[in-house]
Amino acid sequence: MSPLSLAVIVIVAGGPHPRVPQRATTAGDTLTISYDVSGLHVIQRVNRATDIVAVRLYFLGGTRQLTAATAGIEALWLAATGYGTERYPGDQTVRTMARTGSVMELEPNVDWSVFSFTGLAQDFDATWDVLADRVMHASLDNAAIAQARLDLITRAHRRYTNPDERIQVIANQSMFPNHPYSLDPEGTETSLNGISPEQVRAYAHDQLVTSRLLLVIVGNVERAHAESLITATLGKLPPGAYHWTLPSPPERLPSRWLVEHRQIPTNYIMFYFTGPPPTDRRYWPFRVATAFLSSYIEYYVRTEHSLSYAANAQFIDRALPMGEAYASTPKPDQVLKLMRQAVQDLQVLTVYKLEMRRLLDGFVFDYLEANATAVDQADFLARAELFLGDFRQGDDFMNRLAWVSSHDVADAARAYMSKVQYAYLGDTTRMQGHW
Repeated sequence: MSPLSLAVIVIVAGGPHPRVPQRATTAGDTLTISYDVSGLHVIQRVNRATDIVAVRLYFLGGTRQLTAATAGIEALWLAATGYGTERYPGDQTVRTMARTGSVMELEPNVDWSVFSFTGLAQDFDATWDVLADRVMHASLDNAAIAQARLDLITRAHRRYTNPDERIQVIANQSMFPNHPYSLDPEGTETSLNGISPEQVRAYAHDQLVTSRLLLVIVGNVERAHAESLITATLGKLPPGAYHWTLPSPPERLPSRWLVEHRQIPTNYIMFYFTGPPPTDRRYWPFRVATAFLSSYIEYYVRTEHSLSYAANAQFIDRALPMGEAYASTPKPDQVLKLMRQAVQDLQVLTVYKLEMRRLLDGFVFDYLEANATAVDQADFLARAELFLGDFRQGDDFMNRLAWVSSHDVADAARAYMSKVQYAYLGDTTRMQGHW
């Protein structure tokens, strides 16, 4: 089986590749709307054919709101809201949520933090009340912050010691020196221990403004009903003066290595490469090229040479798009050579139009299938709004994909995969000097 044949399997079967979103809206779509409530921007897709409702509240800015000393403060604040509010003291937030059956989640990210819930339409009011009270009226007492801090420190310890997670930290630092993306949105053990309760409360007071929020609702909720709940709760927050922009690109650097020596049997190689912004015509070829790269690496490293149980590449969907290639292996010097060969072969890729069409058709099908849920649709609407400037522009994603050629893929690989930033975790003597 060739790497190109494997690419068909990877794309159609849903291997490590970008997920193509369902269309955000069409010209005749009257159920996806946007409106403002007291300065809070809302995107809503009313779907009366389902009882599921997904609500995603975006706190925009991500790590651009942080410094090395305050990394994790937003995650700490939002996590602490789960330990008591004005209407739901103590563990009553947890008990109330359990009665609704809704699932509430916090997702700190480099571009934003998401506070969300997914549940039944019949429980929308009760669940919204909990979310709004946590955002607006959390107690944030010392005990709540201490408990949230302990949870985050436990996760940070695992993130910085587990090899599979640690290699991502190293690669991130290699790719983004002196850039907000180098900061950990969930914090490090050092930064979390250094943040005082007073700082958390001050941060919540300063950052909780409607101009920093984006609310997306997908499901069986009418606009008038949603708007009345927002007006009575989040709409009362001060407007503030925050303005969302795309982050600045990282500094252009020659390829380099960040290395951490550990005498362990399995060694970890990862390299990052940044791509074009979503508005660029090469954005889609870059996403497809990253999917192809995954199949090439898997074929060369695993199928042909059996040098790894995990070797692939994936697209990382950020305001600054990225690709990541990864392999774990006892023979890193041999694997690195094969990973580089995969990139070189992709840069001269030639595929017949009919075969390319087959690949892209599978790509589209898997995209649509992967974005069938209300949560996925809500996230896509938000990304189209923030990355492209208007959620309606999401339609153009699919149109641009249809015109991707093998020449475009090879061109994107040459443009964006030539100068990559490497990370290595493991026994450095096994590299035999092949840096």
